[in-house]
Amino acid sequence: MRGLAFFPLRRYIMDMNIQKASTELSQQRVQEQAAVMMESKALSGFKEQAEGLMKVLDSAGQITDPALGNRVNYLA
Repeated sequence: MRGLAFFPLRRYIMDMNIQKASTELSQQRVQEQAAVMMESKALSGFKEQAEGLMKVLDSAGQITDPALGNRVNYLA
């Protein structure tokens, strides 16, 4: 009989553990979603920077002077 008196308490503790685990899992999901959103924003920013860099490089044109870059002034 004595063991049965503690059954409701044990049941309450088990329910609390399940609720705690559920809450922690939910919080983890939210954190993962936030991390994915931040990485997505960062990636789109990097893409925009890369596109801008490509435009700058394309607008620079080609070097037409054949002597340019053939000699290095190592004394300067």
